[in-house]
Amino acid sequence: MEYCAWCGSPVDKVSYAPCPRCGKPANGAPPPAVPAKTGGGNTALIIVIVVVVVLLVVAFLGIVAAIAIPNLLTAQQRAKQHRTMADMRSLASAIEAYGSDNNRYPASLDALSPRYIKTVPAADGWGRRFEYQCINDQLGNCTGYVLASAGKDGLREPALTRGPTRNFDCDIVYSNGEFTEYPDGVQH
Repeated sequence: MEYCAWCGSPVDKVSYAPCPRCGKPANGAPPPAVPAKTGGGNTALIIVIVVVVVLLVVAFLGIVAAIAIPNLLTAQQRAKQHRTMADMRSLASAIEAYGSDNNRYPASLDALSPRYIKTVPAADGWGRRFEYQCINDQLGNCTGYVLASAGKDGLREPALTRGPTRNFDCDIVYSNGEFTEYPDGVQH
């Protein structure tokens, strides 16, 4: 005679067959798993959690983008200003070297290359040509110069202000060895 491994009651044969008394497999194997109820309660909860997490991630990315994009655009404009000012300094050094050698400044920027500057910068940081003006004396000799960039907006404004500017649209002007209009401080 054989006995159930769970409850010890007599059975015909020890196997996976359920014991007539306890209902568990007579050979002592773990009872079969009970299938979960199919009501969708857990599935709905998982879907709600996933949707909430996705919405939080999208909101976080939106906040980060709202902060980062304006800062990126400002940094790009500031870089264009700095590049323009560096090119203007290089051009001014070449103009001054030309003036030392010839006792007058050049009539155009084309006279500088290749002796005084290897390559004349073609454009400012915004892609527009530098404006160069030779200032003549009564005899027609070029005794001064103005080198200018129209800034972000590309429009040259009359020089009403001298010194620092606070707007990316303001002109950048270099005249006779110094910047007369230049960006300074926080730009907008």
